[in-house]
Amino acid sequence: MFGTYEKHNLRRAAFGREHSFWALYEDFREPILGVTVNKDAAFIEHRSNVFLLYTTYNGKVIPYTYYADISFLRIQTEKGTVEFCMNDLDQLRIRGNGIGLRMVLHAEEPYGSCVGCRGIYPTPDNVWEADFGTAGKMLFVPLSGGFNVINPWNVEKSEYDRVWIDFVPSAQTGTFDAAIHEYMDFRAKDASYPTFDSVRGESQAAYDNYVKKNIRPPAKGWEDLYKYATYTTWSHRTGVGGKLVEPYVRMHLIWACYCMSWQQSYNSLPMLGDPNEAWRLQKLMFRYQQENGQLPSSVSYYSVGVGGMQPAFQALAFDWICSQCGTDWLSREEAVLMYPKFVDWLNFWLVKRNAGHGDDRVFIYGPHESGWDDLSLYNKGFPLETPDLFAYMIMLMDACATLADKIGKADEAADWRRRSKRLLDTLLTELYDGEQFVGHLTATGEKVSCLSLAMYQALTLGKERLPRDLIDKLTERVMKPDFLTRIGLVTESTDSPLCHFGYNFVLGRVITPCNMLTAMGLYRCGKVDEPREICRRVCNNVYDTGLILGFAPYDIEPATGEEVVTWPNPTGSDGWAWTTWAASSVLVMLTAIMPE
Repeated sequence: MFGTYEKHNLRRAAFGREHSFWALYEDFREPILGVTVNKDAAFIEHRSNVFLLYTTYNGKVIPYTYYADISFLRIQTEKGTVEFCMNDLDQLRIRGNGIGLRMVLHAEEPYGSCVGCRGIYPTPDNVWEADFGTAGKMLFVPLSGGFNVINPWNVEKSEYDRVWIDFVPSAQTGTFDAAIHEYMDFRAKDASYPTFDSVRGESQAAYDNYVKKNIRPPAKGWEDLYKYATYTTWSHRTGVGGKLVEPYVRMHLIWACYCMSWQQSYNSLPMLGDPNEAWRLQKLMFRYQQENGQLPSSVSYYSVGVGGMQPAFQALAFDWICSQCGTDWLSREEAVLMYPKFVDWLNFWLVKRNAGHGDDRVFIYGPHESGWDDLSLYNKGFPLETPDLFAYMIMLMDACATLADKIGKADEAADWRRRSKRLLDTLLTELYDGEQFVGHLTATGEKVSCLSLAMYQALTLGKERLPRDLIDKLTERVMKPDFLTRIGLVTESTDSPLCHFGYNFVLGRVITPCNMLTAMGLYRCGKVDEPREICRRVCNNVYDTGLILGFAPYDIEPATGEEVVTWPNPTGSDGWAWTTWAASSVLVMLTAIMPE
């Protein structure tokens, strides 16, 4: 599935497994594999526990290629192989045949420093422990074959000059077997170890069960991309530890290892096989709800991001699951638990972001409260009332009504539906000008228009809420060539002077989640051909290029005639870093919108 000669390599993805904090990847600077533990959520170049992997024969480094599938990764050379797999706890398993493996600590800036290693030393049970401070520890356990550690200490620098871990094949069998554990405080080696093949088999079974239980089959002909996307979402599910009190879904295994708020709900959208798992993901951020009702922006092993927030995407996710699966799966006990939490989250917006016009109108103070970071609608500033924000509030009120109904609070349910209908009327009269959705500057009352794809996100309200003439008009408009390219919808019309395809988020590039939301909106509005065509173009490109976030549809900027300049390496806002966000969006397209 991933490999040196495969369509996709481990630069665009990473090799991992559900519940594990281990990850193997291909460095973007040079063709070499690395391995790390990703609890600290730091980008790879800032992490203290990164080892690069070299194959050796008779003590000399030799070149290799690699191949990875769901359950294992194999490094291949002319002399032999080294294979890796993981269990669902803390163990990375390694075995070699004919060759050795050298792990070289190559971490922390400046590139190649060993300063992050606090110490590496033998333990009383004849294994070696490496201490990486707040990044945790590793325990190196040779099970068969030879084992050497090279760790010269530099007194002047007060750090290791180098840290090399060598696993060497036995002279008798030509093989070696080893385990490496990651942990935070203390760990001894296990009394016994299962075989490599049994660990690998358990990993494959875990993936198979995850897919079978949670995700519907894909549209015919898309099985390969489906496997790629389901593996990505499965392998990014965290273990339990620290602030992660149950499995969350990380953005990435190498770059941004945070579990972002609205991405938990994004990852719930394709869980139509088991709406209870979708619901579990939608509830996750409520574990850290603040007294004022606000939800945090992110959770990692060490921290909860209470200093900011992301939009109330739980409302859209809940509305979507209910539209596709009904509500019979939702128990009264769950409704009793979550109804007050949903009400508090809604009231945070209605109180702390109240626009002062009545009718529950709300605004955002900045881009991250909407999720469209460099949206052209923001050109005239904030506070700003936006159609996507109103759509979230309408769906959040309806979610509160559904939960209230489940627990017998009919009067409260009716009131939430009344307020939802009133806010919908406001959306259609105040934030729709007869041709397109617009924004509203709260302080001045000025209407703000733009040429962004974000102005079509309110279509996710569906045909049950939106009038037919509006649906038809926006559908016709978004399918025009200034939006719809050969690889999907650009996030800013190419007719806009602000549109470009370089270092940006939603100011031109074809962004996979934004396309999914637009296609979902058209689908929920009763359209068939248009959303399928959008999905087909996006998925064709993703299958050719990778499950990344953003793509430039042209090599030349249409407005300027200049060559498109994109960054050659992963960055915080570039598409490389946001793997599961794209994967979950692709799965919605493949399993819900595209099937006949």
